Amino acid sequence: MAKATNIGRVLSQADRIGTQREYESVTILRPETSRPEIADLLTRMQEVFASRGAKLMKIDSWGTRVLAFPIAHCRKGIYIYWRYLGGSDVVAEFERHMRLADRCIRFYTVRIDEDIDPDARPTEITEELLEAATDPGPDPDELAKAAAAAEAARQAELEAQRAARIEEGEDDEDDGDGDD
Repeated sequence: MAKATNIGRVLSQADRIGTQREYESVTILRPETSRPEIADLLTRMQEVFASRGAKLMKIDSWGTRVLAFPIAHCRKGIYIYWRYLGGSDVVAEFERHMRLADRCIRFYTVRIDEDIDPDARPTEITEELLEAATDPGPDPDELAKAAAAAEAARQAELEAQRAARIEEGEDDEDDGDGDD
């Protein structure tokens, strides 16, 4: 006798029939992950959500960030935020796929809400949003170097202006910049 499948349903006595739960997940990918590899991961996960009756509500790339401590020999990681509606089995399948993904070094999922009517929540997913989510963002080390170079140039300009005022014989006692 064939067993009925309960794919995409909340399998809990406490939840109302026909509702789903809302989850948030954050995944950290290796910093060398390319844009096509991120797009492939997003496409694969959309297929998982569709096959499980889940609904991807939002996806966002938080860019490349420096990690608090090295994870899998990586000092940096690409953060991707997922928000979705689904049944109890969706999180298990999502996390199974993340464990199998070579590019994923860490993931974390949190249940946000229960008893959500999936038809009442509109999705924010568009082609532009999916394209933006594949962007790994700038390297934080390069941003820090650029900011330091800009600050050094600004300081050099201030010193040159101060030297020009002194040469012209102006009093440098109270120049109004507050660093007497």
